[in-house]
Amino acid sequence: MAPKKDKNKEPASQPKPSQSQPKPSQLQHSQSSSMSPNKPEMPKQIVPYPGCTPISVATPLSVANRFSSLGSTIGQIRPSYQSTLVASYDPFSVDVPAGPSVAPKKTSPYLPKSQSHLFVIEPLYDVHHNPVEIVKHYFPPGFHYMPSSPYKSPKYYRDILLETKSVEIKPIKDRDHPEIILYHSLYIHQIISQEAFSSRPYELKVLQSKLQYNYSDYIDAWYTIFLHQSEDFSHSWFINFDNKFKCSFPYWFLHWWEKHGPVDEILPISVHELIRHYTKMAKFSKVDLFFPKQLLFIAMYKVPWILKWSYRITKDARIFARQFSVKWWDKFEVQRIAKYVYNDLPIEPPATSPTGSFDLPSQSKESPNQSSKKFPAS
Repeated sequence: MAPKKDKNKEPASQPKPSQSQPKPSQLQHSQSSSMSPNKPEMPKQIVPYPGCTPISVATPLSVANRFSSLGSTIGQIRPSYQSTLVASYDPFSVDVPAGPSVAPKKTSPYLPKSQSHLFVIEPLYDVHHNPVEIVKHYFPPGFHYMPSSPYKSPKYYRDILLETKSVEIKPIKDRDHPEIILYHSLYIHQIISQEAFSSRPYELKVLQSKLQYNYSDYIDAWYTIFLHQSEDFSHSWFINFDNKFKCSFPYWFLHWWEKHGPVDEILPISVHELIRHYTKMAKFSKVDLFFPKQLLFIAMYKVPWILKWSYRITKDARIFARQFSVKWWDKFEVQRIAKYVYNDLPIEPPATSPTGSFDLPSQSKESPNQSSKKFPAS
């Protein structure tokens, strides 16, 4: 904290005047200027230098108007995961003033998650070809997979998840080009078990489009929904569990988690500390023991992550694969959920965490789901 100024102190001494004495004419001119500060200078007193053009000086009002805001910026200050997924920068749009360079703010990198082998590249195609060109010969137009039936399109699987109220999907589009989808947000509301779906998994249900699906199609929808892709392969998914999700998982969801869930390396140290505390203090059912504690914690306290994928070619084995990658959402505030973790699983917390990553907040009377309601939905 900076020391307070003492009002009783005398102002700092002024620098000593030069020893050279001003001429009487200069002294008289200085005194007259100080006595009449508002007296305008007569035009005839201004003598322009030959060959020079007088410089017009902007008025204070015009200078202020140059830097006036063109609109309210309140809506731009709110955290948004859009800045994490899409970062547009035009180096020629602003003038950078001279001065010491400032390092750009670091963002979390994507780390590889899982890889799915799609097919073996036949001799008809060179492994050095563009992966997109190879895909066009293997998959139908508009598909990034081989459908088991012509009507099982990406829309078909999307409708299954939406009409069963399993997820909420929101496309985020480019403002200048609304036909371009930059990314999607996906909130998990529920994961229907086989018992809840039907006593027999082969029984058919009907969508609003009159197409039918069974429980196997429902499971496939959880994998196929992420196969939407942009032309430049920059599409991403912001994934989180909804506030009302009840942390009930069928066993097959473990395989989904191993393919699409976050990896330990992307989680901050503070999140690892909370997971260790949760693992030590929480009571787990027999079914819960089948799933990793990371999954149970993230679903309980609504910790988001970001998913994307691209194609890979293993040239030696000529295998064409899909590589999934995940990253941390840098806008997420770990302190927000820390107080709910210690409120649900109370101990005598230290003033700071062992790594000093954050101070443990005081316990709150709110429920964990009330904290997650504050997370941005888009």
